[in-house]
Amino acid sequence: MLIPALRALALALVFIAPLQAARAATSTDADEQLRQVVLLSRHNLRAPVVASGALASATPERWPAWDVGAGELTTKGGVLEVYMGRYIGQWLRQQQVLPVSGCPQPDDFHAHANSLQRTQATAQFFVAGAFPGCHVTVEQRMPLGSMDPLFNPVIHNSNAAFRARAVLAMQRAHAASDLAPALSVLEQITRYPQSAACAGNRDCHLAASPTTFSAEPGKEPRASGSLALSSGLVDALLMEHYQGSGLPREGWGRLNSEAQWLALAQLRNRYQDILFGTPEVARDVAGPLLARVAALFEDRASARVTLLVGHDSNIGSVLAALAINDYTLPGQLEKTPIGGLLQFERWHDRRSGQERIRLAYVYPTLAQLRDALPLTDTQPPGRVALPLPGCAQQGCSPAQFQQLLQRARH
Repeated sequence: MLIPALRALALALVFIAPLQAARAATSTDADEQLRQVVLLSRHNLRAPVVASGALASATPERWPAWDVGAGELTTKGGVLEVYMGRYIGQWLRQQQVLPVSGCPQPDDFHAHANSLQRTQATAQFFVAGAFPGCHVTVEQRMPLGSMDPLFNPVIHNSNAAFRARAVLAMQRAHAASDLAPALSVLEQITRYPQSAACAGNRDCHLAASPTTFSAEPGKEPRASGSLALSSGLVDALLMEHYQGSGLPREGWGRLNSEAQWLALAQLRNRYQDILFGTPEVARDVAGPLLARVAALFEDRASARVTLLVGHDSNIGSVLAALAINDYTLPGQLEKTPIGGLLQFERWHDRRSGQERIRLAYVYPTLAQLRDALPLTDTQPPGRVALPLPGCAQQGCSPAQFQQLLQRARH
């Protein structure tokens, strides 16, 4: 839940920047009308987990302190999500999916978030931006601090042969990745060889540390060794960059070039791709969310707009299960950036009566995150149309879309 001070902040932020119509239309055809939208969002800016354990031991430096608990949404993350909620809300009203005024009714909008502080708070800040002054409930199915099965990116298949294939696929993806140069860059920034993790080892390097994988039912796909450690270190550095603590000396003064950031991003992105992007793993992990999206579009009693707030592993596995791997997000380093969302859209052609379903990735850029820039028609978030496999350029028919989701789950 949001504490009163943060809730007040969220409401105040709604009125700070001029409210302008969001011109992010996905169709230039005046005969098309947007009928339904499903938003699958990653939570916004959170504190990293660096106070103790492997990340604390992986550098002799002291990590900056945060004013929220490890893994919790920050105040700035709330600000950023208000901006995104306001922008998306205005666009949905402009497209006449939502009423142009007043508060949404249950058949207009529904929000469901994973039962962690950062996801629940993200959804509430989105709602505060999209519907200022309105009481909109965010669905929470599990006790706060536990994982909702819909968003829990775990292995569901208990078959031993499947698990063996999943581990082999991760091993092969890792072997095909040339990460040694990027690991060397990270090592120089963190001074890993001088860390407590290397105590007593004269020749200690991230690239020399082996990585092992597991795919146990009921648990997330896991990596241990240098790949997991490097991903955690990069995640912490990225969160600090987004937070913009006011310290000009990022990475303790050793992180100061675009080439370094590109190397770090390679480590983070490959970690996600290897664990959640191999086809068999992705189809298994993303199954519940894909089934939910399918049900929302199949049931015409669903709310016109549904917000689902989860994690990068949710978005990454959904995209991989749909065989959408080759995309770039201009202005971003991460493939599944903080505060970004997949936007599934159902469009109706007034002339033919036909419907098409399309997909886009809407996300804040690095500059928008770092500088907490309000999102407006003159300063919109990034938006990349993602072609759906097997469908025409203008999108999938409803039947094609259901078949695509069915294949993606098996």
